[in-house]
Amino acid sequence: MSIEKVGIIGGGTMGLGIAQVCARAGISTTVVKATPGDLEKPRGKLQGALAKAVDRGKMAAEERDRILGHITLTDQESAVADCDLIVESVVEDIEIKKALFRRLEGICRDDAILATNTSTLSVTEMMAVCTHRQRVAGLHFFNPAPVMRLVEVIHGFETCDENIQALTEFCKRVGKDPVQVQDTTGFIVNRLLTPYMLNAIRMLERGTGTIETIDKAMLTGAGVPMGPFALADYIGLDVVIAMSRNIYEDVRQSHHAPPHTLVRLVQLGYLGVKTGKGFYDYSVKPAVGNPDLERPVI
Repeated sequence: MSIEKVGIIGGGTMGLGIAQVCARAGISTTVVKATPGDLEKPRGKLQGALAKAVDRGKMAAEERDRILGHITLTDQESAVADCDLIVESVVEDIEIKKALFRRLEGICRDDAILATNTSTLSVTEMMAVCTHRQRVAGLHFFNPAPVMRLVEVIHGFETCDENIQALTEFCKRVGKDPVQVQDTTGFIVNRLLTPYMLNAIRMLERGTGTIETIDKAMLTGAGVPMGPFALADYIGLDVVIAMSRNIYEDVRQSHHAPPHTLVRLVQLGYLGVKTGKGFYDYSVKPAVGNPDLERPVI
């Protein structure tokens, strides 16, 4: 199947990022804003991201204009009726996603591929509410989508091999490096990455090291681009705790459960970079480790 028209449900950071990726490859892309509100907000975010790329010399103004010309923003789900591929990128809530897939089955062509950009939820559970289950798959882009090269192509229990191959070729066409993955909670990257961040939090709680020393140790000793606390803050602590709970619910192993400190930060609304405070305090530059967290938890 040749994918020439893409619909994206969700005009947040990931949805707009995926739209940029598709449009940059010359693919006609329709973005449906999934939450109430003015379309000017996602339009402004999209234009701002592309303007920043131009200002930094990473993109020519002509390319920015070409990308914008391939993207249509709307608040009508019916606008994706003629798309070859529809990617949902709405809130990470299984019931909301299943309800969306039910609606899409009544909107889209029978041969259109329906994909979810979920980071940890079950593709098969979403597939179960559909009539044409063979066309449902996972297409997990990583944030920021225009920069990160990896895409996990997830094979649900009844996804047909032809659609997995079509999605794999599509990823290559838009300049990504796809890996095919079986449907398991967290897939490959988050199944490995989530306990890495959780174990760092438990080390902090035991007083093994501070936020900054643990991050520095991993930066300089393991050669990773971000330490576990900086990474958790960048992802968003609300996302990290959701991944932790989803994986724990599936496997019931204690090292996947969210640690006390992570729970408390999310309860307080300290979600990392996007709120200005998490494991680090971003109100100062450079950001410093949150001293309130550097006491052993009994």
